[in-house]
Amino acid sequence: MIKKLTLLLLILISMNSYTQESVVFETKFKPNKKYLTQLKSTSYAEIQFIADQEILDRFKSQGIELPMITESETNLATDIITQNLDENGEFPATMEYGKMTSKTTIAGKSTSEEKPYSGMKIIGKYDVDNKFKIDTIISSTVTQQMRTMLRSTLESVQPTINFPEKPMKVGDKFNKEIPMSIPMEGMSPISVIINMEYLLKEIKDGKAFFDIKQNVGLDMSQEQFNVEANGTGSGTSEFDIKENHITKYNSELPMNVTIKVNEKMTMKMKMTTTSEQIVVIE
Repeated sequence: MIKKLTLLLLILISMNSYTQESVVFETKFKPNKKYLTQLKSTSYAEIQFIADQEILDRFKSQGIELPMITESETNLATDIITQNLDENGEFPATMEYGKMTSKTTIAGKSTSEEKPYSGMKIIGKYDVDNKFKIDTIISSTVTQQMRTMLRSTLESVQPTINFPEKPMKVGDKFNKEIPMSIPMEGMSPISVIINMEYLLKEIKDGKAFFDIKQNVGLDMSQEQFNVEANGTGSGTSEFDIKENHITKYNSELPMNVTIKVNEKMTMKMKMTTTSEQIVVIE
């Protein structure tokens, strides 16, 4: 009898542990909270040209050394402060942008600038579907065109990660595709698709930890002749289960891009982009 009770107890404990490890993930903002976000992104690229000697000599005469090295870094801080939930299931929120700076280095020459979004304040509310609706944009440096773009972007933005609707347990995976545009000086931007695979690696102390694999391919829905793009990267993400929010995100993505400019010249670029994001919730 004691053995049977012991076996039953072990089965119940095992079932309870399994239940605790299955989680339905959903990213959302909550009322009466502060979301303090720090974001840093960097890129490093080596650009080589395969061309006739005449063209290469022309580069050299203009003081351009090959491979051409370009680097950039962008830093941004934002605070989102939410207020009380009202009778309609909505709650007001204020987005405050801190100092947004970028530094670019091309062939050894560096330039720095402060973006016009620095110091901007956006007042609005989150509706019952947790979508942000803008009421007022307060800034002395943001143009009307930027305001229109901000409204369109912020009101249509999707969560950083669209999790599956079903519960996940350690070892489960899901995929997400992200379009990305790579600006090219004097040329049309290159459109690529990043396929991201998320693996739930661990659930511990109220947090979920994900490993991320990234694969890059050319966006085949766009007409991009004489262009090749590929790359494989990795990253990690940390999700606060109680707060329903991503609190840490890191990624590194190396990428190779080849462009046949014309019959006499081909450009090959090796580029690595990194992203680091930390969110403190109070």
